[in-house]
Amino acid sequence: MNDLERGGLQYYAGRACDPQWRLFLQTLADELNEQMDVEEIRAFCYVIGQRMAEAEPIEEVETLEALETAINQRLDASGWGWTVIRDVHSSLEFVHSCAPLRAAFGEDSLAWSGALLEGMYAVWLKALGAGDELQLRQIGEAEGAVDTLRYRLAHPSLFA
Repeated sequence: MNDLERGGLQYYAGRACDPQWRLFLQTLADELNEQMDVEEIRAFCYVIGQRMAEAEPIEEVETLEALETAINQRLDASGWGWTVIRDVHSSLEFVHSCAPLRAAFGEDSLAWSGALLEGMYAVWLKALGAGDELQLRQIGEAEGAVDTLRYRLAHPSLFA
């Protein structure tokens, strides 16, 4: 990455969270880290993500392309980045970039804050008919300069 790209990312990161909320959210994240372990915070964030998706449902769609468009419209409206949906063998992969998680909650939050998006995707997919035999899970950690997160919708046996 060259200096211009690095500068652009720093500029973006500085604006990814409204300054009026930054101190509050980072203090909240610090308190969560002190009061709970990572799995407890992930569970809490997952529920918050579910509630966010319930408050902002996506429209009914017929194709993966339409699903990607509907999700990206919702994410764009709230400044939460974007996703690309990939059909990977017997699962779907959601590749999400530029969520403002690091900017809002700080560097240490990346271990748990992706659960917000996991909860959102889970609610949207269930509302569109993803049955109980499928699970959505975050796979791996945030990657790259724009904190790309990956989620997989699949049968539980594929996560073993």
